[in-house]
Amino acid sequence: MYQTRPWITAGVALVGAGLVAVGPVAPIAGSLPAVNVANIQLAAADIVLDLVRHGQSTENVSDYVGTTPPGAPLTDLGQQQAIDVGNSLYNGGDNNIGGVYASEFLRAQQTAWPLIQLLTGQPVDPANFPDGPTPLLAPDQILSGLGEINAGWLEGQSGTLPGLLYLLPTIAWMTGNYWVPMLGSDINPNGMAFQDNYGGAIQAIYDASTADGDSTGTDVAFSHGAAIMAWTMMNVDNPDWGLFLETLSGDRGLPNTGQVVVEGNPTDGWTLVSWNGTEVAENPGLLTGLFVDWRDLIVAPQMAGWHVWEAILGGDPSDILAALQTGFSDVFSALVEFPQAVFDTITGALGDVAGSGAGDALGDALASLAA
Repeated sequence: MYQTRPWITAGVALVGAGLVAVGPVAPIAGSLPAVNVANIQLAAADIVLDLVRHGQSTENVSDYVGTTPPGAPLTDLGQQQAIDVGNSLYNGGDNNIGGVYASEFLRAQQTAWPLIQLLTGQPVDPANFPDGPTPLLAPDQILSGLGEINAGWLEGQSGTLPGLLYLLPTIAWMTGNYWVPMLGSDINPNGMAFQDNYGGAIQAIYDASTADGDSTGTDVAFSHGAAIMAWTMMNVDNPDWGLFLETLSGDRGLPNTGQVVVEGNPTDGWTLVSWNGTEVAENPGLLTGLFVDWRDLIVAPQMAGWHVWEAILGGDPSDILAALQTGFSDVFSALVEFPQAVFDTITGALGDVAGSGAGDALGDALASLAA
């Protein structure tokens, strides 16, 4: 299976390129600001972020598409899953957890409850498991941006087909095609809006974790399956398409209380550490690296155009001007950085191949001497 992942990535990249080719493209007018790439400093502090899907909910059992808060509660099994993952993360007190967060959905806050109880020295009694209503956490621990991707017209539908149709736009977003709509949603009508919403929550977690300059440890965020998968694949520098497709073919997504761990920061980017318990290589390889370079290039004008459109809808001339200036700068930076990024990806991959070959040759030489 792992030998096929480069070809899976190539196929995904080609599909993504095709989608971009048919998407709307706005011409850039006027002079662009100068950007000195050499002066860009990548020095933000890193954090470790553990994204945990909620336990089994009553909507999961009925295969119901429910993406409006506060949503359905956990089942008895879901409560036990929450207790189990809480104990696992707490690890008998031997942990480095700096903060715990959850979405505004009841099922996410219920899943976070056992861990918070353990961290604050309180008992976790299944008989006293909270049934709601929300909020169950402190206000600064609840981040609406961590919520599930709103399903729009598919909200309230049940069955396999609505679930698959719900995932299609999010998969397009993962390939860099943020413009693909989630029809009927006014919360995340497209990938740009979702990136802003979920990314805003991640930024809030990061700011709290590094308020004193350094990371306070691992931050744990209880969120939702589609949202975790989409944000991760949209943002990490080493997306593993093979693992993602295995997840889809198995459980049709991240399983209840499944975890995705990333490390990094909002400025320099994120590295995928593990996906549902499987470690992921930091170096993604040539094809995945080129895909990420292309993704980052095509995302910049989409985000810029969306922010300009939002500013136009707001009607404030100063906001429109600021959005235009920031958008031009971001797009120009992406265009300037793209050739260098591709060059670095190719040379890095060639260096890895050369290093591997040299290592094999040295091993063979030593073996022959020993013989």
